[in-house]
Amino acid sequence: FGFSVSGAGDVYGDGYDDLIIGARFNDVGGDNAGRAYVYSGKTGGLLYTLTGEAAGDNFGVSVSGAGDVDNDGYFDLIVGANGNDAGGSSAGRAYVYSGQTGGLLYTFTGEAQYDYFGHSVSGAGDVDNDGHFDLIVGAYINDAGGSDAGRAYVYSGQTGGLLYTFTGEAANDYFGYSVSGAGDVNGDGYFDLIVGANGNDAGGSDAGRAYVYSGQTGNLLYTFTGEAVGDNFGISVSRAGDVDGDGYSDLIVGAYFAGGNVAGRAYVYSGQTGDFLYTFPGEAAGDYFGCSVSGAGDLDNDGYFDLIVGAWRNDAGGTNAGRAYVYTCQPYPCGDVNGDEVIDLADPICLANYYFGKPCSINPWASDANCDTMANLGDAIIVANVYFGKPGFELNCCP
Repeated sequence: FGFSVSGAGDVYGDGYDDLIIGARFNDVGGDNAGRAYVYSGKTGGLLYTLTGEAAGDNFGVSVSGAGDVDNDGYFDLIVGANGNDAGGSSAGRAYVYSGQTGGLLYTFTGEAQYDYFGHSVSGAGDVDNDGHFDLIVGAYINDAGGSDAGRAYVYSGQTGGLLYTFTGEAANDYFGYSVSGAGDVNGDGYFDLIVGANGNDAGGSDAGRAYVYSGQTGNLLYTFTGEAVGDNFGISVSRAGDVDGDGYSDLIVGAYFAGGNVAGRAYVYSGQTGDFLYTFPGEAAGDYFGCSVSGAGDLDNDGYFDLIVGAWRNDAGGTNAGRAYVYTCQPYPCGDVNGDEVIDLADPICLANYYFGKPCSINPWASDANCDTMANLGDAIIVANVYFGKPGFELNCCP
C-alpha cells in the first residue's frame, strides 16, 4: 500500500481535491492482483476501492488523476496494471474510472507479451483541445523500436481512441518508464507531454533521456539528456508548473543515480525555451534522490510554482527511511541563498549547513554562485568572499 500515489482532483464534486493510492501487491483479487484506493480530501474517508482482475496483475503499480475525461464535471482516474495478461503474458493494462461513480470508462491493453504496459500512467491534459482531458500510458519493455526500447501511448479522453504512439530510439532505452502530462509548454493552447527513457545511451551507457512532445501535433519539441554514464536520467518526469514566472509550464526530470555514489539529482527545464533552469542535488551517497519528482503547485503563495523531489533511501530518519524535499522557485538575486532578498553572511552559512546535511532551506539557482549546476561548499566560499568584498570573487549564477 502506497507504492504509487497521486492527487486525484475533485472526483466527488464536493469542492475538495481527493487522493488515489496504489497497492500493487494486494491479494484480494488473487495473489498480487493489486488494488487502488480513492480517499476523500474533505474527510479522509474511503470513496472507492478498485481491484485488479487477476493474480499477478500488479494493479496499482501506477495511479494518477486523469482530469475530467468524460466531461461530466467530475475528475476521473487512471490505474496501471503492468502484469496483466490480457494481451499476452505481462502485456499489461491501464484502466480509466469515472470519478463520479467509480465505474470503468475505458480499458487499454498492451500490444504484446512482456510490454509492461501500464507501468506508468498519467493524466495528459487536453492534448487535442476538444474539451476532454486525455491520457498517457507507458510500456517501457515494448520491442517496437528494438528489444526493450519502450513505447508511450496517448489516448483521447472523449473517445478512448489512440491519438499518438511514441517509440524509444534504441534497444534497452526503457522509453516510457515514466510519463506525464507536461502542461502547455509552448503556449499554443494545447497540453503537451513528457516521457522518460532512463536506459538511453546518448549521453553514455544508461545516462538516460527525456522527451517533450507537442500535444497539438505529436512532434518532438525538446530532448533532454543525462550528464553521465549510469545517471538514469528520466527515471521520473513531471510537469513542474510555471516555476520561472514566464507564463509557460516548465518541466522536472529525475536522475536518481546522478551526482556520484547514487546521491541523485533532479533537473528543471524551461517549457518556453527548453533551457536548463535549476539542478537539485541529493544530500548523500545512496539517497536515490530524484526517484520521484513532481510539480507541487504554489505552496507559499508567492506566484511561482514549487517542486517536490523524493529520495527513498535517505538515512536522516534511519537507514533507508527516505526523505522528500520541497523547493521554492521564486527567483532571488544570485547569492541570496536563503531567499530573504538580502545577500549577507547568513547566506554562505546557510549553504554550508545545507552542504553538511544540517537544516537550512536554500534556493538552488541563487546558491549556485559559480554556475557548475551544483550548490556546494565552493559556492558558499564565493558568496562569503563577495560579501566581505575580497577581490577576484564574483557571483556568476547560471543565466
